[in-house]
Amino acid sequence: VVDIGGGTTEVAVISLGGIVVAQSIRIGGDEFDEAIIAHIKKEYNVLIGERTAEEIKFEIGSAYPLAEELDVEVRGRDL
Repeated sequence: VVDIGGGTTEVAVISLGGIVVAQSIRIGGDEFDEAIIAHIKKEYNVLIGERTAEEIKFEIGSAYPLAEELDVEVRGRDL
């Protein structure tokens, strides 16, 4: 089970008897949003806000590589 919150991510392995192992790390959705903002700025020279970064995360984010690449249209300020 993986729960990605705003500031932390909790991971647990469970079985019929309950939780086998669990851990919490201080990397959460906010850090993902910041990484998306930095990537768009570096690769496309466009500044986007936190809301747009979160929309990108929900639209095309994936925990594993996809068979086909997804696209999303983004608006921001040209730098």
